[in-house]
Amino acid sequence: MSLAIQQSHYLSHDDYFLLEQQQDQRYEYIDGEVYAMAGGSESHALISMNAGAALVGLFRQQPCRVYGADMKLHIDAMDKFCYPDISLLCQQGRRNPRFIEGPSLLVEVLSDSTESYDRGLKFEHYRQIPELQLYLLLDQHRPHAELFVRQDSGLWLLSEYSGLQAQVPLAPWGLQLELAEVYREVEFTPMKPVPEIGEDD
Repeated sequence: MSLAIQQSHYLSHDDYFLLEQQQDQRYEYIDGEVYAMAGGSESHALISMNAGAALVGLFRQQPCRVYGADMKLHIDAMDKFCYPDISLLCQQGRRNPRFIEGPSLLVEVLSDSTESYDRGLKFEHYRQIPELQLYLLLDQHRPHAELFVRQDSGLWLLSEYSGLQAQVPLAPWGLQLELAEVYREVEFTPMKPVPEIGEDD
């Protein structure tokens, strides 16, 4: 989902919570500034829902909770509030009525307009969460997943999984996320071609 700057003056946490309540709108908050969040596509919504439902089923016997895109995540190191597409909160995490902290797994469905943000700055912010073990990116245009796993050294290892027969290993819990479930009933649309240099708009 795309972001647009809403205000440039500093807001306290309470002001931010009040703004969302008054406007019935979701905003991303970073160190006193807020950014309005736009809605996603039908495919984005379906993939997010499918992935969330699959994770709920997988973690039914685990001491974890699965949250969708309506639950705020607080990243203390960045003084940031944001809305991941899916968050998995286990025993080492923390929650209150307004937000969660310390998720073990975060999932984002890639959009054409925000893919570079999801891979870059957003992931940089997520890496500041000590409890985070896995970061999963899901493609909208094909059944494809990219899984980043935090190593004991602190580095992140990337593995990729393609096709409806593929399964994404959630190693800390000994579970497998099936891409057939994630992409159930999704109608894939081709990516927009990147114009070549000198090509007319």
